[in-house]
Amino acid sequence: MRWTIPATMLVLLGTVIFCADDANALVGADVADRTIQRYTVLVASKKGRCSGVVLAQNIVLTAAHCIQPGEKLLVGGNIGGDDRVPPVMLADVDEIIKHPLYRREDAGSPDLAVLRLAKPLPERFIPAELSPRGFAEGSALIAAGYGKTSAKESAAKPALRMVLLRVTQTFRGWMILSSVSEDPSGGGAGDSGGPVFTYRGMHTLVGLIIGVSEKRTKVLALATHYSWIRETQEKLKGKMSAQ
Repeated sequence: MRWTIPATMLVLLGTVIFCADDANALVGADVADRTIQRYTVLVASKKGRCSGVVLAQNIVLTAAHCIQPGEKLLVGGNIGGDDRVPPVMLADVDEIIKHPLYRREDAGSPDLAVLRLAKPLPERFIPAELSPRGFAEGSALIAAGYGKTSAKESAAKPALRMVLLRVTQTFRGWMILSSVSEDPSGGGAGDSGGPVFTYRGMHTLVGLIIGVSEKRTKVLALATHYSWIRETQEKLKGKMSAQ
């Protein structure tokens, strides 16, 4: 079924300059399948773009370093399932809760933020299933995000992509993911805050892209922060119920 989008909704997030990002390029990637599209959103401000993952129809998880003080945030995504259609604006961000231990100057601190949206996302988007388990070296995982695939790629029409990576190192709640082949692949500019899912069976959420170095993607494992994410989500739901 093809979606008809009213002209008033065709405010492309690509026309906004997006949230600043530590990563460089989601290379070696394919266009995300429709399941990944339903879990993943784009988080935007005037300064740059990042990615995020849906926890509820009005709640999104992203990287805390994507949020600049005083900047208005928007959330968008692909509402038609056609990768040729750029993402559109879907909702303003009403409230931001960063992890209490996050420090911008400390690269090892929990780089997490939960966003409450001004209105629910369309029904096409569904909450990702958050897994409390960790992963050992050698595990294959799927990373997704709205980042560029090369420095030459235009930022005007961001597309959601996914790539299969392998855990090559784990340490203190972090994972390093690397290409599964000799070809370079990994996270990049616009991918911070993007989800990392289990590869086989149901896609369960196990990590968040935070940054990269050459051929390596740095991911915050969510198992350690499972309770904080759930508690924060319930707190925001409670505020909505009280309004």
